[in-house]
Amino acid sequence: MDLNEGDEVGSVFENDLFSKHIIMVPPKVSGRILEVMPQGNYCVAQAVAVIETTSGKRKEITMSHFWPVRSPRPVAQKLAPINPLTTGQRVLDALFPTV
Repeated sequence: MDLNEGDEVGSVFENDLFSKHIIMVPPKVSGRILEVMPQGNYCVAQAVAVIETTSGKRKEITMSHFWPVRSPRPVAQKLAPINPLTTGQRVLDALFPTV
């Protein structure tokens, strides 16, 4: 079965407040599923599935992983600040001058 980033691998019971915790494929990972661990009690850092990525590497899927909120924009070069940014609000321009 082929999986892409964000696809649902499985789910676990969390608690009464969050009844269902979805286990998803981490960002920038895609491939086919090789192994799913048997049902049992697992820590959030233990592998619950193994995926073979498109590059042929094995990636373990855990119940927790980092999802970036922002990705920096690609830039060729950063321009030097020359002119101040004026907002038209005197208080903002005086207290928080930005370039």
